[in-house]
Amino acid sequence: MTIPKLKFGQNILLSIIISVCLVTIIHFSKSIYISLLFIVFFSLFYGLLEPKKGWVLAIVQIVTIIAAYWLLQLANYQALKPDEAVFVTHVSFFPSLAASFLTSFLFNTSKD
Repeated sequence: MTIPKLKFGQNILLSIIISVCLVTIIHFSKSIYISLLFIVFFSLFYGLLEPKKGWVLAIVQIVTIIAAYWLLQLANYQALKPDEAVFVTHVSFFPSLAASFLTSFLFNTSKD
């Protein structure tokens, strides 16, 4: 499987765009599991994009999700399920970092 190689700056921009989409999913999701599924899916994608620096993209995702969520709260946009949205927003670093690291690790060992 070949993955298109983008520059690291382009990957960071892609991570920010995906994170904004994730905030939208978190805001309008009716279930915690849907939000966490998308967080894990995109984190797996970061591990494939950057096998050695996928954790940086995961951290960019985490920071963007938390910052965008609180900006929406300051702008008085209420989530569909506010308690669940706060939970998913602040717990997102666990699945993000774990999935990104796992994919990076597996993709690096399969290349050798």
